[in-house]
This record gives sequence, structure tokens and C-alpha cells, in this order.
Amino acid sequence: MVKALKEVAGFLALPVTLRSSLATSEDAKHYLYLKPHDPKAADEDAARSLFLVNIPVTTTDAHLRHLFATQLAAGRVEQVHFSDQGSNRPVIAAESRGRKRKRMTADEIEAGLDQHHLPNVYEQDLRQTGATAIVVLVDRPSMELTLKAAKKAVRTGQNIVWGEGIENKIPALGLRRYERANQMRYPSRRELLRSVDGYMTAYAQMEEARAQENAHKRQMPDEDGFVTVVRGSKGGVRTEDAKDLGDKQKAKDQSRSLEDFYRFQMRQKRKEEQQQLLKDFENDKRKVEEMRRRRGKLRPD
Repeated sequence: MVKALKEVAGFLALPVTLRSSLATSEDAKHYLYLKPHDPKAADEDAARSLFLVNIPVTTTDAHLRHLFATQLAAGRVEQVHFSDQGSNRPVIAAESRGRKRKRMTADEIEAGLDQHHLPNVYEQDLRQTGATAIVVLVDRPSMELTLKAAKKAVRTGQNIVWGEGIENKIPALGLRRYERANQMRYPSRRELLRSVDGYMTAYAQMEEARAQENAHKRQMPDEDGFVTVVRGSKGGVRTEDAKDLGDKQKAKDQSRSLEDFYRFQMRQKRKEEQQQLLKDFENDKRKVEEMRRRRGKLRPD
């Protein structure tokens, strides 16, 4: 008999049972690894958080809340952050805790653009194999109680069935998932407008914040007393645009100079033709006068 895992590299190995959707196949044993969250750059939530590794691909927020609050009968979950979806925290959350929210930078607004997206086609996103998650509980005692309950479940061999009891609270999988996605392919016009308007509003705020930062840099000299030359100008014309305008004006001037040069050639040619005509006219005139003189000297017999 294979001895069950209890701890791996400082992680508690919590076994969960994944039910098979086919009557002909057996259930699968899956190991969920967890430990207290200890990031390099700790924040105020790290002390009451658990770090989970190798979560099942079907994991949702409801799965983890049900696991810790009901199946382990331990702590209450406040937030869940999945690694393959980035942080779910609002960008301005850290700023709103203070008395006065400071002005957001262009980079902070740009980072928040990911929050504005088109309506999802799938009600549930499947996780990547071996994905991680951070579970934030209500307080540190609740986190410690949850970890203690997980250790007890491992020690006693408690059979934890993944998602048992919340079947009606999680989106369907398999063929029903794709049927539902086919229905959600065409969201309502109101949802599309809300998504697009939210993104464009945040994008306009980012451009305005970036313009203000550039204007501030133009006015602030460095330690040596030099002013940093940044992209853009006071009139709002970018360096690339100014260069394009200069190139166009230069090409226009060259074209005009060539045109003037050709015009000069044409005038010179016409002038030469006129002089040649006058010269030919004078020659013909002398020939006529010479013929008249000769005719006056001749006498009939």
C-alpha cells in the first residue's frame, strides 16, 4: 500500500477526490498543496492568507470558499486571487484606504485597463495545470484555524469530494459548457457599450495623466540644472509628428524648386525660339529686298 503524502517542501498535501463524470471510470485522487502565504514583498493581507499550489483545473471562487468554510468547517474566506488571472484587487484599493486618495499615475491607470474587457463567453474559465491561488481569510486566527483543520483532515484521512454540495452553484462543464458559451457569443448592446465606454474612459484618463507627467518633467531641472527633453511639445505635437511634417515640407520645397527649374527651362526655350524667329524674319526680309533690287535693274528687250 502506498503511503499517503502529508507534506512536500513545506506544503501540506491535502488530498481531494475528483468525481468521474462517467460511470465506467473511477474517481481520481488529487493533491492540493497549501501553506501560509509568505511573499518576498509582504502586504497587510499576507499574514491572514494561504498559498495554494496545484489547484484543480475546474477551481472557482465557490470551490475554495466551500472547501474551507464547510468541508473543513474552519475559516471564512474573504478574497481569492488566482495566478492565471492576475490580481483581482482594484488598482485604487490601496489608495482608498487613506484619508485622501492621491492622483493616480499613468502606469497605474494603464495597469487597470485589464479590468475593462468584453463580456465573457464562458461562465467559467478553466485553470492551467499546476496553477496557484492566494486565499485571503477574514483574519489571522481564521487562517491558523483553517490550516489546523486541513492538517487534521490529512491525519484522519477525511474524504473530501471536490465541489460536493455546490453542484447547483458552479457553471456546468462538458457539452453543456459549450452550449452555454454558444448562447453567450452575442452579448447585448448595452453590455458591449458599457465595456467599450469603460475602457475608452480609462484610456483617456491615462493619456491625460501621461501628458501632465510629461509637462511636469519639462519644467523640472535635474541635479545639474538641465531640463529633461521628453517626448512631445507644449503645443501637443509629438516628435514623430513634427519630423513627419518637416519631411513633408522639405519634399514640398524640393518639388517646388524642381518645378521652378523646369519653368525656367521652358521660358529660356521660348525665348530662344523667339530670337530664332526674329533672326529668320530678318534674313527673309533681306532676301526680299535683294530680290526687289535685282528686279529693278532688269529691263525688257
